[in-house]
Amino acid sequence: MENLLIMGINTRPMVNSALKLDYNTFSISYFKTLDFINPYCEKHILHQENIESEDSFNCGSFEDNYFPEKLLSLADEYLESIDKIVFSTGISADDFVGKFSKFKNKILGNLKTDNVNDKFKFYNKMKNKFNVPMAFNPVDIYEVMEIATQYNNNQFILKPLKGSGGYGTFLLNKQTLIKFKTANLDSTIFDGNYLMQEYISGVNLSSSLLSTKNESKNIINTRLLTTDDFIYSGNILPLTFESFSKDISYIKNLNFSNFNKFNLNSFYNLSQNMENVSEEMISYFNLIGSNGVDFILSEDAFKKESFDENDLYVIEVNPRIQGTYESCEEVLGINLLDAHIKACEGEIIDIPDINNNPNPLYSVKKIEYASSDINVKNLSFYNVYDIPYENVKIEENQPIVTIISSDSNLNLAISNLEKASNNVKNNIEIIY
Repeated sequence: MENLLIMGINTRPMVNSALKLDYNTFSISYFKTLDFINPYCEKHILHQENIESEDSFNCGSFEDNYFPEKLLSLADEYLESIDKIVFSTGISADDFVGKFSKFKNKILGNLKTDNVNDKFKFYNKMKNKFNVPMAFNPVDIYEVMEIATQYNNNQFILKPLKGSGGYGTFLLNKQTLIKFKTANLDSTIFDGNYLMQEYISGVNLSSSLLSTKNESKNIINTRLLTTDDFIYSGNILPLTFESFSKDISYIKNLNFSNFNKFNLNSFYNLSQNMENVSEEMISYFNLIGSNGVDFILSEDAFKKESFDENDLYVIEVNPRIQGTYESCEEVLGINLLDAHIKACEGEIIDIPDINNNPNPLYSVKKIEYASSDINVKNLSFYNVYDIPYENVKIEENQPIVTIISSDSNLNLAISNLEKASNNVKNNIEIIY
C-alpha cells in the first residue's frame, strides 16, 4: 500500500477523502480540530487539544503563527517513506527548497506556480490575453499616491503579492493610508510585496477544473462569498441563476436592488464564458490536477439586457485544490482527492453533468469568524465542521468553525445554515 502525505493549513476534508482510498494516509497541518479523524500518521502546529479542564488555550493569530516552513519541518521524518504528496491551501512546491527540494518529484500537483502565485507576474501575462483589473506593483507610498492621482476615477485595493483567501487585502482610501502610517506599516507594505489592483464591485465567482497535461475540463462553477474585508468566507454551488441572484443577509458587498436587467439568457452566456475562459487559462499555464479560477462580474452587468464579456474580470488562478472542496464532492458525488490524483497522472474521471438538472443539490458553506476575542463552548452541532476544542480562546477576526448545509431547496439549505450559525453564536462567550 502506498503512503500518501496531505499537507496544508486544514487537511481534515482531504483526509476524510483519503481514508476512503487505498493509501496509508499521513497528514501535516496547521489545524487539528475536534472533528478531525486521525489517519495513519499525523502532525499539526496548533495544539488546542492539549487544553485541560480549567485552563484556557489561546489559538493566537493565524497570520502570525503560520509558515509553510513549519509544515516542512514537521514532515521531515516522513518524507523519505512517502510515495505521493498532495497539497491543500497554504503550501506549494515552491516551498520545497534546500534539503526538501529532492522530494518535489513526489508531489502530485503543479511544480511551477510562480507565474500564478505572484499576482503581478500573473497580471503581466494576462493583461493582453484576458480581461483583468488594472494592476501595479508600487515600491513605496509615494508611488501609490502617484498612481491614485493619475487614475483618480478608479478605486484600488492593496493585496499581498503572494497569498490566498483574501488575507491582508485593504480597500485603498485615506483611512487605510493613515492606518499604514500610524502603525508603521508603510515600510513593509510598500516594498514591492503588495499589488495595487483596480477595485471591481460585483459578484465573486469561481470555476473549479480538473486538468491533465493535454486537457482541461471545467467541472463546476461557484458563487464565492467574502467578508467586508475581502476574506474568503464561503460559497454557494452549483452556480445557477437562482444561486447567482440570491440576496443573502450576511453578505453586504452588493446592492441587489440593481439586479433588474440581468436575465436567464445573460446568465447562460456568463456560465459558458466562465467555462471557456477558465479552461483556456488552466491550459495556458500548463496546470494539472484540481485548480480554480476566480472571477468578478462587475455590478455594471446588472444594468444591461445582454451579457457583456468585458464585465467579467479574471482575478486570479488558484493552482491547487480550493476551499469549495467538500461542497464539490457532495454536489458532484465524487471523491475529489481521487479525481485530483488521477488527473495528475493523466486521467480525467467522468464528471456528472449537473448543468441541465432542473433540481440540483445545492451546497452552501460559511466560515464563521470571531467578531471579538471569544471563549468557545461545545460547538458540536449538525452542519458544523472544523470544530474547536471546548474552552479554547479564539482571537478577533480568526476563524471559529465551518458550516456546510446542503439541500435541493436553496432556501432551505440557507435556512439550515443560518440555524447552525445561530447555534454557534449562542455557544461562544465574548471576552471583554
